[in-house]
Amino acid sequence: MTDTALNARLRADARVDALLPRLVEVRAQKARLEAEEARLLAEARGIAEDWTTEAGGARTGSDAELPYRSIAAEIGAAWRVSDRTVQRQMQDAATLVHDYVATTAALEAGQISIAHARALVSAGAVIEHAQLRAEYEDTVLPLAFTEAASRFAPLAKRRAEWFADTTFEERHHRALDDRAVWVTDLDDGMAELRALLPAVVAHGIHDRLSQMARTVVDARRHAVAGEGDASHPRVAHDSDAEASDDERTTDQVRADVFADLLLAGEPTAHTVPGGLGAIRANVQVTVPVMSLIEKRVTDPYESPFLVGHSPVDTRTALSLTAAAPGWDRILTHPISGQVLAVDRYRPSEHMRRHLTVRDQHCRFPGCRLPAKRCDADHTIDHAHGGATSAENLALFCRRHHVLKHQTAWRVTQRGGGDLEWTSPTGRSYIDTPVSRVEFAPDPECEIEPDPVPF
Repeated sequence: MTDTALNARLRADARVDALLPRLVEVRAQKARLEAEEARLLAEARGIAEDWTTEAGGARTGSDAELPYRSIAAEIGAAWRVSDRTVQRQMQDAATLVHDYVATTAALEAGQISIAHARALVSAGAVIEHAQLRAEYEDTVLPLAFTEAASRFAPLAKRRAEWFADTTFEERHHRALDDRAVWVTDLDDGMAELRALLPAVVAHGIHDRLSQMARTVVDARRHAVAGEGDASHPRVAHDSDAEASDDERTTDQVRADVFADLLLAGEPTAHTVPGGLGAIRANVQVTVPVMSLIEKRVTDPYESPFLVGHSPVDTRTALSLTAAAPGWDRILTHPISGQVLAVDRYRPSEHMRRHLTVRDQHCRFPGCRLPAKRCDADHTIDHAHGGATSAENLALFCRRHHVLKHQTAWRVTQRGGGDLEWTSPTGRSYIDTPVSRVEFAPDPECEIEPDPVPF
């Protein structure tokens, strides 16, 4: 790095160092205002409840909703938003303020964002009893202090299953009856095609479309660059000029391939050597072995889970495992839930499989790019003596892999898969493997620590 580049970077770091505290404070102020708004909306709903109570039996049926509608309409008119939206927000705010007191306080203190609060409340919707909701909040709220909201949401869903009044199997069976496909007309000659499907199926469809789209985009890029060998197949267009004119984004190609598959049965309009039709979906489902035995346990911890998203019904899990070409055995610590080892018949893939299960996604704070699209990076460079071991490896997406090597961002391993990122301004951020939370046993079923170290 030249002196000019180094000085430019140092000046930028100093300016960001002065700017960052102000940005953090602004975000904290926004959280405090969100908490205040929630309290006011909950109070508005309380006014409607009092109105209804004081009216006694004068209102029945749909008329009983009129106090709520009237007050929501008043607020909506002042805000210039839909009164239906306001009425829904009043209900959500009342749930947050009255049922999740600690979460509201954390939001008011600027410790979490409104996105964290909404994720916690949404996941807790399956819990009916107030005492169980309080226990759920006690176990899940600490995770919101350390995780981005996008990572926190699936963790909250997993924890909520421990306290749910009905099993996931029962709720999934009822929800399955609502599966459907519908079209909503939009402006400018466009329409939205939507489908309500089981999560495993939906994510499988999206994964296959994404693989196909990336294959088309990569092949197009290599064709434009003039690469035509086996490792860089050329797109089967009529001419290279036509290939270079194709400037569609990955999202656009994904949508076009989706239409091809439904209309023609094959992606006929997108041809690359080897064919796109051979690409199959790839989803990662964790299936605890106890959920596969004949007399299955009903502990939510021992239920199958679509990694990074939501629980999976046992019937789907059984179907997937029956057709699985291979198995990964995941050994976890009985107290902490830390992934100790992942093994399979093919030892050459052992380390990658271990990292995939442990990390699940890019390990830069807040990033959720799936593990299958990440690089296995040596924390201490191999060229500098770093070992190729789980204690010196972590998964990073290409964006954050480059960030680590090409900027002043640094990362160190703290043991147990914990990573400490140090920013150019000297601030530290700890990233904990999400697997440690997902595989953690029910707190009520904890056993005494094994005196023999693992």
